[in-house]
Amino acid sequence: MSQEHYRDQNKINALIERYEKMLEGEFQSFFDSYEFDDIVEHYIDQGQLGEAMTSMDIAYEQYPYSANFLIKKAQILTILERLNEAEKNLEIAQTLEPSNVDLYIAKGSILSKRKDHHKALKYFHKAISLSDEPVEVYPFIAFEYQCLGKFQDGIKYLSEFLLTDPEDDLALFNIAYCYERLDAYKEAIEFFTNLIDKAPYNEINWYQLGLFYNKVKDYKNAVWALDYAILIDECFTAGYHEKARSLTQLGETKEAIKTYLLTFPFEEPTGYTYLKIGLCYKDLGSFKQAIRYFTKSCHQDPQLSESWMEIGLCYDELGSTEEALYNIKKALALNPDDLEYLYIQTGVFIKVGLYAEADLGYQKLIELGCDSPTIWLEYADLTHSLNKIQDSISLLKQGLKQNLNHVDLLLNLTAYSFLAKELPNANKYLQKALSLDPEAMNLLYKYWPNLEHNDDFKKTLK
Repeated sequence: MSQEHYRDQNKINALIERYEKMLEGEFQSFFDSYEFDDIVEHYIDQGQLGEAMTSMDIAYEQYPYSANFLIKKAQILTILERLNEAEKNLEIAQTLEPSNVDLYIAKGSILSKRKDHHKALKYFHKAISLSDEPVEVYPFIAFEYQCLGKFQDGIKYLSEFLLTDPEDDLALFNIAYCYERLDAYKEAIEFFTNLIDKAPYNEINWYQLGLFYNKVKDYKNAVWALDYAILIDECFTAGYHEKARSLTQLGETKEAIKTYLLTFPFEEPTGYTYLKIGLCYKDLGSFKQAIRYFTKSCHQDPQLSESWMEIGLCYDELGSTEEALYNIKKALALNPDDLEYLYIQTGVFIKVGLYAEADLGYQKLIELGCDSPTIWLEYADLTHSLNKIQDSISLLKQGLKQNLNHVDLLLNLTAYSFLAKELPNANKYLQKALSLDPEAMNLLYKYWPNLEHNDDFKKTLK
């Protein structure tokens, strides 16, 4: 922090102390108008909007012919969604200073809050016509275009604004949002590359450049850009997280873990951070270490179902199916209709011999709209293993209604029909499969190798 910043902050602190002592009744004091500006900005920065409004009321008492303090109060009321009160203050302000630029910006902001974006734009353009620095109004106009879904127009105004202020964080995030909504990733890379020439020591510019390199899967350049963001601000944890994601995509999993761990001195690890580290260890095949981090994730955020599921998957890899099932159930309790979770649990049920539970699992998957051929094939295989061959046939017929002319379903219907001694049906399904895929016979024998040398089955084919 510069000495000049320290001096300015000391002046503000002294000003606030003098102002608050006046409020406490210790003495009367007069403040210059610019001092009231500093006071209100201080309270707004601190999120103390009530105190900010009080200061504007006092300012207006001392400067009853100044529209500035009424406009500032209206801006605070707008933030608080007290739009009617804000408008009343602006009506008075307009009688005092009808050509005040901030007056029209404040009016436009109220209309924006009311989602009347076209009318808000008219007021912002009016502000431009009155302003000595019209570019300062551009972010307001850009935001209205964003709300209207006109992202190219938003980019136009934000890019012009950023030419004059290339380090405005909000404008940087908003223009990145516009490029993302347009899927204009290469254009975004070009924009931020050029902007970095104007503001090479701004970490947000480098961070956004890294994000867009990730979106075009240029992970090496993403790491390069994110390294600069971190170099500029070592406390910029978003840069570490995005860099770790890039490293994971490059297969540099151990480096990704180190990068995640570098965030710990700067922020309390979240459940999501522990989850990401656990996934890295899982990718490395270090399942016990992965479980440690997934468990930390669950302690930090017990509602993070993915961490419970990952613990279950790791235990399954380690052969501890009971522990696996316990944690998978915990994940499903948090997301009972998650199709992937249901599918995983059903597979574990089969593995541990809980066939009735697996049967219910497949039923629920189907009820929830899962019509993947794999579900029908596996469900049929389950009922076949339980000697319910007619159920297998019925299930695959249902599956064919959802997946017309699916060769795998037809071939398995062929086999089940043969086993059920429904030979005409077996031949019918096989011929249908062969008409769709001349190589279907090889696939059938892959599924059912015992049929290849079965004389009775070969007679069926004739």
